[in-house]
Amino acid sequence: MRRAGIGLFISSCLWAQIVFDKTEHDFGEVEEGPAAVYTFTFKNTGDKPVKLTSVKASCGCTTPSWTQEEVPPGGTGTVQASYDTKGRPGAFLKTITVQHSASETPIVLTIKGSVKSNKPVEKYTEVDGGLGWVKRRETFGNVKSTETPSLTFEVKNIVSYPIEFRGLADPKPMFKVSFQPTRLLPGQEGKVVVTLDGKAARAAGWKHQSGFYEFLRIQTTDSSAPEKQLVVNGSYEIVYTSEELAKAPKAAFSVMEFDGGEVLEGQMVEYRFIVRNEGKSDLIIESVKASCGCTAVEPTEKVLKPGKSTEIVARFDSKGRSGFQHKTITVETNDPLNPRALLHLKANVVSTSNFSPSGGAPFNLTPSY
Repeated sequence: MRRAGIGLFISSCLWAQIVFDKTEHDFGEVEEGPAAVYTFTFKNTGDKPVKLTSVKASCGCTTPSWTQEEVPPGGTGTVQASYDTKGRPGAFLKTITVQHSASETPIVLTIKGSVKSNKPVEKYTEVDGGLGWVKRRETFGNVKSTETPSLTFEVKNIVSYPIEFRGLADPKPMFKVSFQPTRLLPGQEGKVVVTLDGKAARAAGWKHQSGFYEFLRIQTTDSSAPEKQLVVNGSYEIVYTSEELAKAPKAAFSVMEFDGGEVLEGQMVEYRFIVRNEGKSDLIIESVKASCGCTAVEPTEKVLKPGKSTEIVARFDSKGRSGFQHKTITVETNDPLNPRALLHLKANVVSTSNFSPSGGAPFNLTPSY
């Protein structure tokens, strides 16, 4: 009797079962507003009629409908999923749980996709008085002295009165600013075009392989904030002719890095870096800057004739310091191909606390001066 009962149970499970053509549907990107609708189809592959007893969505934004009557063996039925996209921009993933008479185990259907908002995207989010800007900071990237690149800033009049552009408050020879149009009516869009003249920048003293970060102040008739500010940045590179390079100065350092080894705290580390002009015209040492106040530097001469040399004295006071120390000295010259040389001064400072009360020195102490 027990075996017969098991046989009847297994047999009844095989009599009725349903199979969906697929259990997941991806809508992809859909427009906001119309409902996203998909119909899942199933088939009764058993020998007994099947009825869907419960169909429930994971949230109220998904409304299912389904075949209500029994589906005979070999027959088909449907479960329709409808996702309400209105007011729901962004990605979605929803499930529908289907219970049926063929099994106590539910079948889970999945719909997913992304709703594209139908609301216009506001571009002019940077507000300054009566003007809205898409952005007010932009980079030129790398600019050569032979180039004249331009940047365009999009702008819109967001107030009820006209606004006129008057020009730069502090004109700079390397920048030209134009307005399209010069006068913006309420709600009107326009452009501010900033052009960088690489040749004028060189004439104004911009250096080879230097960075720039410029504030451009624009005067307008906006009563709430008459002065507008744009920021432009980038790097600058001078293109030299072969004739210029043949006559140029050339800074040559015999050594660009000095390691003083181990020094006792409080001792001074000093090194004299030698720079020689191997070019054809005067080498001018424009500036010498240390990485911090604990390193003092002083060039003995600032103008070197061709073939002449000078010393840049670097001193590091180890007082109050311990451990490995790495200081740098930046030397700026008029060498067109090497306008900035970076010198390195290193030392390993041994703390005086390592001394024994008897006054013994730490092992392998090799102070350098």
